[in-house]
Amino acid sequence: MKNFLIENASVIQLIFIIVFFLGFLLLLFVSYVFNKDAYKEIVILYEQKFGRLPLTASMAKHASLIATPSSYGAKIGFIMGSLIFPYNRVTNHDMSIEAYHFIRKLPSNLTLGFRIEAALWVVSTLAFIIALCLQNFL
Repeated sequence: MKNFLIENASVIQLIFIIVFFLGFLLLLFVSYVFNKDAYKEIVILYEQKFGRLPLTASMAKHASLIATPSSYGAKIGFIMGSLIFPYNRVTNHDMSIEAYHFIRKLPSNLTLGFRIEAALWVVSTLAFIIALCLQNFL
């Protein structure tokens, strides 16, 4: 058994990386589906209070994680950026400080899924980078 593991270490490592990556993709997809309704409710509340979404969020309002993944980041960026980062004009472009505080004060049943999704994005990106580095060293 020991010889098998030593002789096939690179194959086992590659299989582990693929399974790990697919598992995180599955978790991200589940959080995406879970956050659909919360996103719609947050958008309604935000538009009622401030009249319109931030420019990048309004341009990508109908983006999807599957069809247009790069636009999906812009779609939810005003929510995740407000929940994770401190307020500044770069990460919260086209948002007032009142809008920033509005997003941060939303009930946790609306924002928890976005916090989890952000954590999954960070963990999966770091894991992928670490896996690539380890693959190059072994």
